[in-house]
Amino acid sequence: MLKTILGCCKVYISESRNKSALESIEKAAKYFPLAPIINKFEDVAYNRVGYTLVSELDLMSNGKSCDLTNAVLAMVKAAFDNIDFEVHSGTHPRLGVVDHICFHPLVDASLDHAARTARCLASDMGSSLQG
Repeated sequence: MLKTILGCCKVYISESRNKSALESIEKAAKYFPLAPIINKFEDVAYNRVGYTLVSELDLMSNGKSCDLTNAVLAMVKAAFDNIDFEVHSGTHPRLGVVDHICFHPLVDASLDHAARTARCLASDMGSSLQG
């Protein structure tokens, strides 16, 4: 019997006031129902939103994308397409449209599982976003 392991991804996006952009970002994630957004935190003063997604992680170390990385990548693409960082303002120091992405192990997952998932996302982002 295969063991189910869960991971979590927190995605922080430098926008909370542009509702149209946020709707596009959330719609992009909905194409991956096995990696749902379970929490959304909007900080209007910082003009920043944080999303938390949870999903099963791929047990294989083959670098294959999983639902969680696919959902996050879709959200990042939607953020880049819908947010004009040149006109952004907020009190929080900002590094870019997508400010921070981190993975955490949950049920029966290890830090190694989370790290492999992060590397998979980084590779996918580099390939598809030429970043």
